[in-house]
Amino acid sequence: MSIIEVRGLSKTFSTKENTVEALRDIDLDIEAGDIYGIIGMSGAGKSTLVRCLNYLETPTQGTVVVEGNDLGKLTDKQLRDLRSSIGMIFQSFNLLMQRTVIDNVCFPLIIHGTGRAEARKKAMTLLETVGLSDKAAAYPAQLSGGQRQRVAIARALACDPKILLCDEATSALDPQTTQSILDLLRTINRDTGITIVIITHQMSVVREICNHVAIVENGSIVEKGLVEDIFTHPKSRAARQLIIEGKDPDEWESAQDAPAKADAHTVPILHEDRKIRIVFSSNSSFEPVIANMILTFHEPVNILKADTKDVNGVARGEMILGLPGDRELQDRMIAHLKERGLAVEEVE
Repeated sequence: MSIIEVRGLSKTFSTKENTVEALRDIDLDIEAGDIYGIIGMSGAGKSTLVRCLNYLETPTQGTVVVEGNDLGKLTDKQLRDLRSSIGMIFQSFNLLMQRTVIDNVCFPLIIHGTGRAEARKKAMTLLETVGLSDKAAAYPAQLSGGQRQRVAIARALACDPKILLCDEATSALDPQTTQSILDLLRTINRDTGITIVIITHQMSVVREICNHVAIVENGSIVEKGLVEDIFTHPKSRAARQLIIEGKDPDEWESAQDAPAKADAHTVPILHEDRKIRIVFSSNSSFEPVIANMILTFHEPVNILKADTKDVNGVARGEMILGLPGDRELQDRMIAHLKERGLAVEEVE
């Protein structure tokens, strides 16, 4: 059952100089209890989209339905009440720097009329959940980036939301801290059933934690589905660049802007006439598939790239192969690989 339904959503920003169409005809369904990723480069529209999900930005057209409520038809008071069931965390943490950690977590509870003693009791429970009960009396300036984000998560959970929106929540953190925050979010999702929507430009974050993903490019969703399916068979240009070339959107954006500066070691030039990408299933990973294929056809292949990626907790191997020049032999090799359960697709 969908907890969030988006239909025909568009958002246009107008100034005296020009008009910017930030979002175009977005359709989205997010199931209750899911961890859903929305990924795109800077300026793609993903942060505008997440702000439309709780009507911090009002769509120019289209509908957003949360828990059966059409947000566009709610009064201001009804909208404020519904927002209490939607928590949100940000890249910049947005903590109150002059208040202690426990006071930051208490803040939304006090606003909603919870008594101070009850608010502090609940805040301490939440700080235990995020592993910061010993920092209750500290101030945000005394904490690391990862600890500040944990406080922000505890604060976002204070009013028992059913949805948690995470807008680039890990992009300011180092890889080790990012991993710890993702582990925490996964645990919270498992223990509470809360629906988590993650806005990010990092494909590694989507692979690590998300079940479904939507890829946003130039204000439109160009591909969406199960993370595993899109990893195995990326169809859109954006998905193929993210997955096959292994570049996060901000990296390939800068590469497009300045191709002359591209490092040959960073962006390899592949000279083979026909190249294929193969993804190993759990069964095929136990068989020396490439070695057996070479023995079968008595022709070498060139391994241009090989890697293993963690896709939602499951290791998935991938390779890009350069095939021999004979077209008939190429087709036979591809058929051979598919017969052994590998996902095979041609790449440019």
